[in-house]
Amino acid sequence: MDIIWYIFDMIGTIAFAISGALVGVARKMDIFGMAVLALATAIGGGIVRDVLIGFFPPISLRNVVYVTVVISVTIIVFIMYNSRYRKHAMGPRSRAGYLLADALGLASFTVTGASAGFKLYPELPIFIVLLGTITAVGGGIIRDMLAQRIPSVLKEDVYALPSIIGGIVYYLMAISGWVGESVYSFTVVLVIRLLAIKYHWSLPKVR
Repeated sequence: MDIIWYIFDMIGTIAFAISGALVGVARKMDIFGMAVLALATAIGGGIVRDVLIGFFPPISLRNVVYVTVVISVTIIVFIMYNSRYRKHAMGPRSRAGYLLADALGLASFTVTGASAGFKLYPELPIFIVLLGTITAVGGGIIRDMLAQRIPSVLKEDVYALPSIIGGIVYYLMAISGWVGESVYSFTVVLVIRLLAIKYHWSLPKVR
């Protein structure tokens, strides 16, 4: 397995595990509910990605490291919010932490999805870009549905668009032979998403 790909996959797993667990905190779930949301967020998109490319069983279910990391993150979040941070549950600081973790997960999984698609079908740009996007937003959709929320991708300030742009950047750099396509794609997604959060960028809506 490519070490760069694995690093981004693990960054995304940890980041999305945090965001999933924090949603559980906000929904006042017990530790099991938090773990379910963390697992859904952290490995849900990767499972969809692997199924779409015909890799079965999915990587996250082949390697015990993924589930172990997610459960460990959930326990840490549970301990933090069951102690001195409890009264700040999903307050301004927690909200900022959730958004940052979600943005990191979005950027990381865009890279892993686009990279997996490019390695298999470099001649299919639409597939590569969409695979990156589905990998990035899939887990969050599952998380929000389980938490009985409207999925973030359907209502948040510019959410899926940074992933689409990041996938395009990855593809263009990869076919051009430029070095560092993963890092550039990750950076583009992260920067656009954080700017969208800061300045409340949004796509046109029906008024």
